[in-house]
Amino acid sequence: MSEIVVGVSTGGDACERTVRWAAERAAARSLPLRLVHVVDSAIEATGDAELLLAAHTAAGDSLATARETAERAAPAISITADLEQGQAVEVFERLSRQADLLVVGSDWHGGKRPSRRGVHSLRIAAASHAPVAVIPDIDTSARRGVVVGVDGSEQGRRALDFAVVEARSLGEPLIAVHAWDIAVMVGGEYGYGVAMVGTDELSSAAAEVLDDALAPIVAEQPDLEIDRRVVAGDPVTALVDESAAASLLVVGSHGRGALARFLLGSVSHGVLAHLEGPTVVVR
Repeated sequence: MSEIVVGVSTGGDACERTVRWAAERAAARSLPLRLVHVVDSAIEATGDAELLLAAHTAAGDSLATARETAERAAPAISITADLEQGQAVEVFERLSRQADLLVVGSDWHGGKRPSRRGVHSLRIAAASHAPVAVIPDIDTSARRGVVVGVDGSEQGRRALDFAVVEARSLGEPLIAVHAWDIAVMVGGEYGYGVAMVGTDELSSAAAEVLDDALAPIVAEQPDLEIDRRVVAGDPVTALVDESAAASLLVVGSHGRGALARFLLGSVSHGVLAHLEGPTVVVR
């Protein structure tokens, strides 16, 4: 069943912002919303019946509050609320198999220092089969634009497709960013001289990657406002900086190898550790 699944924490402004964001997306996509609170199985393992009862009571209260928030934000959508027990990463990995979008919150409220409080959301994003939106406790109501990282890869194409849908739905411009790192592109990390390839040529090649990726979108949706930005530098820094004034950031994930399901690529991991606003990771 296609739906948007949102993780519900024990309340507060961060949880309310996350639920409201998810409800608005569900309304825009005409999809049902599933509210999920996970009671950690470690609580049951303690054998303390009173502790377990208290956890279930708190979970029920949180789900009731979340439902009220969702109904205010999107009164026309179908809403269900589930209390699950287990490990959060495993529960959301299972639920993501039939979800169009998985939404989780973060209590990160901005700043340039990497957030260590978002480890849970990083693990959930890495395990998810669906795109994952991580919503920090940051007010973006005055912002505009959907930033997307474009790198010419298949993962990047899926991220671009997702971002186009969001930009159209929000009525906001698509801000397509291609960042290139000169050391990587010319083998600088292996000691080869940067002079082997001129920076003008590299910049032109980077712009061509962006143009090629956007060409089908321009042809199909000529009325979509697109802002093209080619940045020389670290992709994480470029995307984080561009997203500081945007309503949404979308990136693809390049986790690879036998453990790819449990890993995020360096760029997606980096932007989730430096949240400037709602951020979607598309695998």
